[in-house]
Amino acid sequence: MTTEAIPLASDSVAAPAAGVLPLHTKVLYGIGEISNSIKSYAFGLLLLFFYTSVLGLPGTLVGAATAITLIWDSVIDPLIGHWSDRAHIRFGRRHSFMVVGAVSMGVFFFLIFSPPAGLAAGALFAWLMVTNILLRTSNSVYMVPYHALGAELSNDYNERTSITGIRAALSLFGTLMVAGLVFVVFFPNVTPGVDPKFNQAGYGSMGIALGIAITVLGLIAVAGTLSQRSRLVEPASDDDEKLGFFAGLLLALKDKSFLVLVISSSIFFLASVINATLAVHYLTYYAQITDSRALSLFTLSFYVGALVGAFVWIRVSKRVEKQRLFIVNTLILAFIMSAAYWLVGPGHLLGTGNVIPLIIGNTLGGFFAAALWVVPASMVADVTDEDRLRTGKKRAGTFFGINSFFVQEATAVAVLVTGVLIDNFAGLVPGQVAQSAQTSERLAMLFALLPAVLYVAAALLMFRYSLTRARVAEIHQQLQTAHSGGETLV
Repeated sequence: MTTEAIPLASDSVAAPAAGVLPLHTKVLYGIGEISNSIKSYAFGLLLLFFYTSVLGLPGTLVGAATAITLIWDSVIDPLIGHWSDRAHIRFGRRHSFMVVGAVSMGVFFFLIFSPPAGLAAGALFAWLMVTNILLRTSNSVYMVPYHALGAELSNDYNERTSITGIRAALSLFGTLMVAGLVFVVFFPNVTPGVDPKFNQAGYGSMGIALGIAITVLGLIAVAGTLSQRSRLVEPASDDDEKLGFFAGLLLALKDKSFLVLVISSSIFFLASVINATLAVHYLTYYAQITDSRALSLFTLSFYVGALVGAFVWIRVSKRVEKQRLFIVNTLILAFIMSAAYWLVGPGHLLGTGNVIPLIIGNTLGGFFAAALWVVPASMVADVTDEDRLRTGKKRAGTFFGINSFFVQEATAVAVLVTGVLIDNFAGLVPGQVAQSAQTSERLAMLFALLPAVLYVAAALLMFRYSLTRARVAEIHQQLQTAHSGGETLV
C-alpha cells in the first residue's frame, strides 16, 4: 500500500453516506432494475425470432445489428458514467440522467417491436439498427447513473450488499412476471393449429405495454430516491474536471482490485451468455427435450432458484467476505455446469428425455448464480471508495461505466464466439431438424464444459482481489476523518 501523502481540502470530500437505508427506499430503488430486466428478457427471448421468423430478415443481418449495437453500448457506458459524475444539475446529476433514460427507453422499446409495414430487407435492417442503438443508448443513460446511485446511497459494507441484493431480487421477480405473462397475454392460443407467435400484431401490443412498464418503473426508482439526495457524493469540483475521461479510465484500470474484479466478472458473463445462448440447442439435440411446457419449466426454474438465492446471499454476505463468496459460488456453478454433460445424454447415467433432473440442476444453478448478481456491484462500490481515498476524485459513475463496458464487450464476444463454434466446431447444419450424434455431443460440450472451464478461470483470478471487509472499514474511517478535519490522507 502506498504511503504517498494526498492532500484533500475539507470541501473536496463529501461525507460518506450514512450506513442504514430505510427498507422502503431500497425497495423503491430496486424497482428500477425491473426496467432493465424487462428489456433484457424480451430481447433475449423474442427479438431474433420476431425479426427472422415473423418479419423475414436474414439471421446474419440480425446478428450483425446486435453485435454492432453491443459494441456501441460498451463504448458509451464509460462516457455516460463520466458525465454523470461531473454534471452539475439542480435536480440531481444521477436522477436527471435517469429521468431522460427512463422516458426514452419505453419509447424506443415500443418502436423496435413496431416497424412500419412493408419494409424491404435493407430498410428493415436499418430500422432494427437505428432503434436498437437508440434503445441501448437510452438504457445506458438510465442504468449507469442508476447503479452509481446505488453505490452512493450507503457506504456500509453490508448495507451495500443488501441494496444490490434487493435490486437483484426485484429484477428476478420482474423477469418471472414477464416470462409468465408474455405468451398468455400477447400470444394466446386462439386458433387451433396456428402458432400465435407468428402474429405480428401481438408484438406491437407487447411493445406498447412493456414500454409503458419500463418507463413507469424507472420513474418510480427516481421518485423513490429523491429524498435521499443528501446522502449522495457531491459532483466533481473544478479541480476534478482537470482529470479527463481517458486519463480517468487509465487511472481506474490501474487499480488492481478493480481490474481483477471487472476481468473476472467479464469472464463469468462470457461463460453465462455462451451457456444461455446454447440452451435450446442443448435441450433439443443432446438432452432430447422438445415439449414446450418442459422447456418453459426449465427456463423458469433458473429464475425461481435465483430469486430465492438473492435473499439467501444477502444474509450470507454479512458473515462471509464478498471475494470468498464469489469464488466458492463460481466453482460450484462450474461443477453443476459440467454435470449437464457428464450425467445427461445418450449413454450417460440420466439418459435423454428426462427433464426433471435438468430442472433441479437449473434451479440450483440459479440459486448459486444469484450471488454473482448481488456481490460484484457491491464490490465495485467498495472500489470507488478506495479510489476516492487515494485520488480525492468522486468517480462512481466512471467505475460503473467501465464495469458495464467490460460486461457488454464480454456479451458481444460470447455471441460471436458461439456462432463461430457451432458452425466450425460442432458442425451444426442450419435449418435441419435432425443433427448428427457428433454435432449433438459437441453442442453439449460448448453448452456445459466450455462455460465450466471459464467459471474456474474467473474464480482463480478473483483470488487476487484485495479489498476485505476490514480494509473497507479502514477506508471509510479515513474518509470520515478527512471530511471532518481536512487532514492529509495517506
